[in-house]
Amino acid sequence: MIDSSPKGAVLAALSHEPDFSGLPALPPLHTKAGCAFLLWLDRSGLALTLLRQLQNHHLTHHISEPWRQALCRRQEDNFARTRDMLREVQHINAALFSFGVTAALLKGFSLSPDFCDDASLRHQVDFDFLVAPGNVSAAAEALLSCGYFTSSLNTSGETCFYTPSQHIPSSSDSLYALQHHRQVDLHVSIWEPCAWLPVQVPQDCLELAQPHNTNGVEYLGLCREDKFLLQVLHAFRHSFRSWIRLSWLLEISKFLENHRQNVSLWNHTIIRAGHARLTKTIFAFVLGLVARLFQTSIPLPLRSWTAEAMTVPLRAWLDYFAFDWAISDWPGSLNNLFLTAEFIPDTGLRRQYWRSRLLPRKAHASLGPVATTTPRKLLQLQIARFRYVARRAAVHLKDIVALPRQQLRWKRALAMSRRLGFDGNC
Repeated sequence: MIDSSPKGAVLAALSHEPDFSGLPALPPLHTKAGCAFLLWLDRSGLALTLLRQLQNHHLTHHISEPWRQALCRRQEDNFARTRDMLREVQHINAALFSFGVTAALLKGFSLSPDFCDDASLRHQVDFDFLVAPGNVSAAAEALLSCGYFTSSLNTSGETCFYTPSQHIPSSSDSLYALQHHRQVDLHVSIWEPCAWLPVQVPQDCLELAQPHNTNGVEYLGLCREDKFLLQVLHAFRHSFRSWIRLSWLLEISKFLENHRQNVSLWNHTIIRAGHARLTKTIFAFVLGLVARLFQTSIPLPLRSWTAEAMTVPLRAWLDYFAFDWAISDWPGSLNNLFLTAEFIPDTGLRRQYWRSRLLPRKAHASLGPVATTTPRKLLQLQIARFRYVARRAAVHLKDIVALPRQQLRWKRALAMSRRLGFDGNC
């Protein structure tokens, strides 16, 4: 991992009470450290938000000219990418409507402005739509008419649709460029079935969906309570795979700040989330991350609701491991394995989960579908896949080697938390 102080400086600049004092010390962009840090900014989803924060406070002079130019180029590129993707949403919506399918857009553009001031500040990869289980086949026909295909249709869970692509992904690809291919994920629930995590979610989200408008493009999106519930669950699910995009936590922070005094919203959110212990623990974990990384104050109704889930181990991890884990370079860190028992009480299921993290499946190290038409393209694809898997394996092996040392650190953190005690709040 590169020096953590520049990452801390970015988080401080984006916090509830921003502190820009650390930004002049960002590593020079032309250096190896500078390039690595820029890659981290891109992958964390914070690059464009950082630039907008500096622009809003008239402090772009806090970063060097090369840094300003690099971030401004990304801003311009992502604006064009966003505009292009909005046109595609409009196209897909029209197709779904023509096939008689009611669908709600999940995440993505629907998060603006509650979670994000401007849709062009977000780096979006795919489109997620929620449909009724009985409409999956009709939705698949609509997507087929738009040029999307899938290898198998799942009427009870998530189905991924793709447009054909012959582009072979590489580390030099710009995250903000126009898409080489598109992906639509079709959902029948806001939580996909998971053997380890039987999360209970409301099943009437589509019925409560509301009209949204982003830059003139109209579509259905979830109601506020369900959007917040989905964002917390989405962030947690990715964290359970070892890595999380920090911009998702920042967006949750912004939502909390935007609606801090709206007690009715938080009470309705709690009703929608339910009172299962697992759900409360998930919220305690995600809100605890948000509070520590961005100095966000958690509204009282949510603090009270999650208080019983804030156990000694969870607080110890949040206090002593959360920062390092959250800012880790992609593909993430294994340090959240120490919290497994908080979410998976069953010993057998816990062992299965540990095996899946320590020995990840091939599907978790994939470049995605690429159509090859020539032997030369096939060779290039195989080389790209090998490099991709090798990079992930190298980071993973390093993390495994470090686990015994981290285990000792975890025991000390637990002991310290037990000695200090805690009040049960985030």
